Amino acid sequence: MIKINVLILSRLLRDGEAVSEYCKNLANYLVDSGDQVFMVGFNDGSDFDVRDEVRVKKIDVNFEAENIYDWAMIMNNEMKRASREVFEQEGFDLVHVNDWVCVPSGVTISNYLEKPLVATIHSTENERGFEGQHSAVISDMEWKGGYEADKIIANNEGTKNSLLFDLDVPGQKIEKISPFSEEWQEETRRVYREVKG
Repeated sequence: MIKINVLILSRLLRDGEAVSEYCKNLANYLVDSGDQVFMVGFNDGSDFDVRDEVRVKKIDVNFEAENIYDWAMIMNNEMKRASREVFEQEGFDLVHVNDWVCVPSGVTISNYLEKPLVATIHSTENERGFEGQHSAVISDMEWKGGYEADKIIANNEGTKNSLLFDLDVPGQKIEKISPFSEEWQEETRRVYREVKG
């Protein structure tokens, strides 16, 4: 079996938070499969109990922002720096981003290092109701992630349809993998093997 070294980017790495738990369960499965996992996310001071073999780097964001969009752009600068350090020290084969908030850093790292990019979209801005002042630019980032990623994992049929019809992501790039299905971690690992080549 091919060993995979993956960098997982998530806004938060916090016990009990939905996307964090998705990342944790995937990381634990991957190290059990003999893979190497690095995770980068914002240091909000909370606990994140993951297997010791998973290397976690929590980043500080020492700037204030008026809204989630501005804060996310500041965080992405720190995320790119931390990811570059991980690559220089350890190396990795591919980048896996979670939702729009990590797309800018993931796309930059993937392109700069010429590494494949996988994006899990847990929901789209269209699904969330397009209510905030930055909804249009967040939706544009989701489109950019869909355009740049080698593969996109949609967690459910509604998100897959939103990617297809709201964001015009090519169907051949999208894999619907529910994190509530029995084999979801292995299906995600299969996607990694495909994009790694």
